Amino acid sequence: MRLRVLFFLAFFGSAALRPCRATTLVRLSLEQLSQASTHVVRGHAVRQESRWNPEHTRIVTLTTVAVDQVIKGRGASTVVIEQLGGTVGHIKSYVPGTVRFFPLTDYVLFLEPSASNPSRFLIVGMRQGAFRIYRDAMSREERVIEPLGKFLSSSRRREAPAKTAAPTAPLAEFRQQVAEAVSTPLAIPSGSMFPVAINSTEPRGAGRVRVMGRVISTVYPSPSAVIPAGSSIEGTAELVADVWTIRWTELSVRGARVRISATSEQPRGSSLSGKVFVVSVR
Repeated sequence: MRLRVLFFLAFFGSAALRPCRATTLVRLSLEQLSQASTHVVRGHAVRQESRWNPEHTRIVTLTTVAVDQVIKGRGASTVVIEQLGGTVGHIKSYVPGTVRFFPLTDYVLFLEPSASNPSRFLIVGMRQGAFRIYRDAMSREERVIEPLGKFLSSSRRREAPAKTAAPTAPLAEFRQQVAEAVSTPLAIPSGSMFPVAINSTEPRGAGRVRVMGRVISTVYPSPSAVIPAGSSIEGTAELVADVWTIRWTELSVRGARVRISATSEQPRGSSLSGKVFVVSVR
């Protein structure tokens, strides 16, 4: 689905509507959300601020979330979530797919560090990674709302929305599903392909080097697996007949290590560092 970022510009009392950029939103399973996240937390927004980025090219909104419970990752009392869009002065930037945080409302959030500022977090899958919590008016049971559905906000914390068109699930059941997804070993199916750039090498004897690289774009090898950009990969390269043969043996996704078997080749010449390959898992 193509999503357009629209800027609403107010100038001398009139508004102009302009497209800014395009984004592709990939539908993620709960397993993929859990694997791609470094942190999964329950929390509620306590502060929000919109500002220009340092280059003054786009507006970002920073939301400070008080963490009530940590489901995955290291504990922290607060996290700062960065999203594109917001309002600064008379300029409003709206990005479809971003999360609107309601006051006095709890969420289960799937988070990953921002590449531009690791002290901040992004929501994995944009709106898909924010599950709103409410308390059912009849049963008083806490439930979560499917984030891609539409719903109306409630003015009181943990109470049910006035109307919902999205499926819901008991919070306890949802948390159990997340715990199972987090604890399930990562499996990379045969035939998976992903682009890798070599970061560095270390000598391991005559004609042998250890090779370390990074996945340079996110791929989804199966409905239950994801390899985020930035995941590390390791292997060993051997020089035979003026050709480097790289045998990739290990992939690390958010700290979870998985054994793989894949081979790449590069003619002898310049350094392997910086070279880009498409790795195909056997």
